[in-house]
Amino acid sequence: MSSPTEKESAAPKDAAAAETALPASATQPNADAFEEIGSLLQEGFKELRGSMRRVGIRTAKETHFSTLEDFRRADPTLKRVVAIGCTGSGKSTLLNFMAGWRLVQKPPDYEFEWQPKLSADARPDGSINLEAEAETNAEEKEENADGEEEGEEEEEMAAGKPPLFESGDGSDSVTKRTSYANIDWFGDAAKPFIAVDTPGYDDPAGADIDSAEARDVLGQLAADLHNKLKALNYVNVILVLHNDVTSNRLNPATYTILKMVDEKFAKSGHSVWEHVVVGYSKCNSHETSWRSGLKNKCKAMQKAIRDTIPNCTVDVPVLALGGASIEPPPPSHMSKADAGGFDELWQFIEAAPPLDCAHLQPFEGADVKWQHLIAEKDEAEARAKASMIYMAVVMKLVGLICLLFVRAFCLPRSLAALIACGMLACVVYMVQGAEDRSKIPRTPLFASALAFLMINLYTVFDELALLFLFITYVGPNDLKNSLRHFNDVWVEPRFHLNQYIEKVEPVSKQLLSGVNAALAKAMPAAAAAAKQKTS
Repeated sequence: MSSPTEKESAAPKDAAAAETALPASATQPNADAFEEIGSLLQEGFKELRGSMRRVGIRTAKETHFSTLEDFRRADPTLKRVVAIGCTGSGKSTLLNFMAGWRLVQKPPDYEFEWQPKLSADARPDGSINLEAEAETNAEEKEENADGEEEGEEEEEMAAGKPPLFESGDGSDSVTKRTSYANIDWFGDAAKPFIAVDTPGYDDPAGADIDSAEARDVLGQLAADLHNKLKALNYVNVILVLHNDVTSNRLNPATYTILKMVDEKFAKSGHSVWEHVVVGYSKCNSHETSWRSGLKNKCKAMQKAIRDTIPNCTVDVPVLALGGASIEPPPPSHMSKADAGGFDELWQFIEAAPPLDCAHLQPFEGADVKWQHLIAEKDEAEARAKASMIYMAVVMKLVGLICLLFVRAFCLPRSLAALIACGMLACVVYMVQGAEDRSKIPRTPLFASALAFLMINLYTVFDELALLFLFITYVGPNDLKNSLRHFNDVWVEPRFHLNQYIEKVEPVSKQLLSGVNAALAKAMPAAAAAAKQKTS
């Protein structure tokens, strides 16, 4: 047994040990909390950097984008499909099918009419499940039995949205310029992609593939497409549409465009023919003439392309594509069996790697004249866009100037720092409490970044950062053209500044030339003096 003195001496030791152990256990949760906050901050800034990289990216669905600035800001996360073909080959119509619209023949005249976008019961070939649609319509009628007029108005609004890509039956090309849109594959939001629509090119009947006539006919197409593909940086699939499946003969213009594709992508670092698909358009499910000998026609088309284009060493996929339907469907109507062409096309799109467009071959020889046409068309298109958006851009610029003024003269740094810390705490709380962090809204992240930028550091770098973000958001070309248009419309007619600029310009040129001459004389003397000093 231990003596009382031993127990008394052991008690203080246990108490001291408990006191020393207590702070360690108490500080452990705090350390874990700070570590968690640090990881959340790191994740938040990582998300913020990713979001800032997407500033100005054209992500709007079913909206036409046609300027060079738009093509440079295409969504980098989506697959890109370029549709080319002769006038009347059905490029725009097929892209409308892919976006979810339906083209239907109805009695008594059996004229083609565009219908509302595909529903969940729609079939990939463009036809619809009539039984499911009838059930849906019956349910809607029961629900709206007391409000028929309201139901009719909603139906008109749903059917009132026209197809995204303008199409027509005439011999003239409806699409006048190369443009693109972000669309969902047959309305499926899980399959987004970028569809590039191009102007149709005419067939110079009987023209040889290498003749000047054939190349001149395609000059307009090349002028519109060349720079926009370079601005796009890469594509995944080039879809060449051909509408004469019966005779299965490609016209000279189509052969010429295939050869131009081969020439332009000669230095892309990858064979362009692994990205090309030939589509027989207008192969509608309710028609049967195109089905005759289809497999043999596809093989003959592949051989013809290989024989005509020496650099093509692969069998280019040839698919039957058509989305129009007829209501009511005929007894021999084949529905899902005809969706194979679109299924194969989507599989090809998903598997296709990026094809570099940044190193497209320049125009050479007689085709150099199209380079000037490219610049003129792009400049005119950019100015036309600026005439529509310049007021919005100017108002944003005024807002930036007001922000910089308030930041510099009205907002104390302590208050700005307090607001920034509060916004950051809000973001940390949202990130910590979210079950799925990928679904956290980006607005608080941007707000917290803006709050930190509101802290005036009394250096020029924070102002430059704000200016850089503004230019990135608006777009340098859009900003330049908008300010130029604003000057032409509002400033110059009232103040006539151009006459003063014209007077100052010669003087400034003389000053610059004098400075350059002085520098040219001073540089050799300075170099000689430095050489003598080192020796």
